Amino acid sequence: MIKKISQFIRKIQIGDLLTIFVFIVLTGYLSSILWNFPQGEYLKIQMGAQDIGSFSLNQNSTKIIEGPIGKTEVIINSGKVRISKSPCTKKYCIHQGWINQLNQTIVCVPNQISVSIIGNQSDYDSLNY
Repeated sequence: MIKKISQFIRKIQIGDLLTIFVFIVLTGYLSSILWNFPQGEYLKIQMGAQDIGSFSLNQNSTKIIEGPIGKTEVIINSGKVRISKSPCTKKYCIHQGWINQLNQTIVCVPNQISVSIIGNQSDYDSLNY
C-alpha cells in the first residue's frame, strides 16, 4: 500500500500541484463569499396571512403569539431568534434553533406561525414573472 502511494506521489507533476493549489484557493474564496450572509435587523412574525408585527433584534424579550391551536413563545436575545414553546406535536419549529441571518425563517405549520429575519429594505429571494 505504501509502495503504491509513493509511486503515485512520484508521478505528480508541477502542473498537477498548481491545479490542486488553485482549486483549494478558489474553493475557499467562493465559500467565504457565498456563505457570508448579512445579519438581519428586524424580526417579522406572521400568523397565516396576518402580520403580527415587526420587532428589533437588538432587544431581549419574549413574545407570546396565540395561534389556532395554542400559544407559541418566541424569544429574541442579542440579535438571535428562536421558538421555545409551541403546542404542535412534532416540535420541528423548536428544533430549528436560533436564527440570525437575513431571510432565515422558522415556521410552525400546525399553529400557522412564521418568524422571519428581515432587513431595512426588502430583498427578493427570487423573482417570478
